[in-house]
Amino acid sequence: MSNVIPITAARDAINRRTPPLNADCARQALRLLLDSLMTDENCKRFRAFPEGYCRDFGLSLEQIHAITDLDIVRLLKLGGTTSELERLTSLYGLDLKELCADQSGKSLEEVQQQLACE
Repeated sequence: MSNVIPITAARDAINRRTPPLNADCARQALRLLLDSLMTDENCKRFRAFPEGYCRDFGLSLEQIHAITDLDIVRLLKLGGTTSELERLTSLYGLDLKELCADQSGKSLEEVQQQLACE
């Protein structure tokens, strides 16, 4: 018998141990994590093990996946702000607006205009 645990079973086990956050608490946890990336020490810890760093802040699996995938559109929907997300994308040497344009299929000008309205 194999010791490999199917990913769905692992996710179910994690979800049973961690009660789901309400939307406000989830947004706050995401913002706290993004704000923590202002220090070099925290950036090093994040880059070393992003999933573990996210778990330390109590993020949901959806938030963790959005962060590790650098899914800017989803992170904005989950409550991240552009200034906070710029910190995250800068860790990888990426531009937030260019990444958002690539992921959304919009032009850079459309993204800039949309983000200016938020």
